[in-house]
Amino acid sequence: MVGAPSSASTPDGKSAPNGTSPADGAAAASEPPASPRSITPTTVKDLRDAVSTVGAVLIRGTGTATTWGAPVRDARTTVSLAGMDRVLDHRPADMTVHVQGGIRLDVLQAELAEHGQWLPYDPARSEATIGGLLATGDAGPRRLAYGSLRELVIGATMVFPDGAIAKSGGHVIKNVAGYDLAKLCHGSLGTLGVVAELVLRVHPLPATSRTVMVRDVDTASAQRLTWALTKSAIEPSAVEWCEPEQVLAVRFDGTADGAAARAAAARSMLTGSLAELDAGEAHSFWESHAARVVAEPGDTVMRAATRPGVDPGLVGALSAWADRAGVKALLTCSPATGAYTVRVTGADAKAHAELVKNWRASVEAVGGFVMLRRRRPGVDAMVESWGRAPGSVEVMRRVKGNFDPENRFAPGRFAPWF
Repeated sequence: MVGAPSSASTPDGKSAPNGTSPADGAAAASEPPASPRSITPTTVKDLRDAVSTVGAVLIRGTGTATTWGAPVRDARTTVSLAGMDRVLDHRPADMTVHVQGGIRLDVLQAELAEHGQWLPYDPARSEATIGGLLATGDAGPRRLAYGSLRELVIGATMVFPDGAIAKSGGHVIKNVAGYDLAKLCHGSLGTLGVVAELVLRVHPLPATSRTVMVRDVDTASAQRLTWALTKSAIEPSAVEWCEPEQVLAVRFDGTADGAAARAAAARSMLTGSLAELDAGEAHSFWESHAARVVAEPGDTVMRAATRPGVDPGLVGALSAWADRAGVKALLTCSPATGAYTVRVTGADAKAHAELVKNWRASVEAVGGFVMLRRRRPGVDAMVESWGRAPGSVEVMRRVKGNFDPENRFAPGRFAPWF
């Protein structure tokens, strides 16, 4: 060909030797990109060096929440916190513990239990890392009594995309100096920075836990009983309602006498088919509750947030749309906080997407929102992971732009919002 160069250009921009044919160049260009690489730092300095010298990056703990929100796009580097998994300083007398962000919750709870202490925190993903749990904003049934993980953070060290290391708080529980990094990170899904270290406030380990269950509880009864319990002086640590089983589970933590007395008081307040579960039955119930929230590959999991209560319209709509789509929808609800988790099983991706779109519209109509935590393969092509943007979305965009102007941390996680 007249004017054709005597050498071709390789994918890395260097010249290929003379005689390289166009076919050879096409073959080279069609080769798959290099596999994503993984970096495993062990110190804050290593972590800073890792995140500030790579392009788009995904921060990974144990990988239990990689499907939360929208899929991350074009992250060619994974920074794993598996090497930052130590307890740095435990002060039992001060009721504080200083840990690296990559320590697993179950490992930390076992360490604290040796000293008669615990984090009063029970997300379904007990094998997740502390940093990952804060970044996802996850919490379990006991958030009713103890709040979420951010309420237990009294000090934090974070590493931001530009390599800046920021610290706030410390071992002093009443320390209020500096920015509240825990609240900044809480629910950010790894899009703003990395939780490198946390100082946490611990509690004495309860001597016992008791669970009272009420069966055949409809939506109106679930709401009425929840309000009665939470307004009383018996202080349940958790109140959860499950559909379609229609059971209300009420949990009490404390001393043996105290928990027993509060459980007895609850039984006198509640109506319907009552039972106090023995230790084995209670353990089995709460384990199955956690497994239901996490679900299995091939399932779709929705998380909805609304005003407190059990909305009979939302529960009825879920059942109706599930029947129409030919899927099974298992609902757990925390009536006192307005949090719903729905596990969808059966049928195909189209049916799952249909249920997500229709039930999301019902939730948004009452001012709530729905995010996807897990989805059956193929669902992403038919429905967005996030629904209608909240009124705060412009603030969220500005925060993202300030901390990660190049959009390198988990790009696409909050798509289509930003």
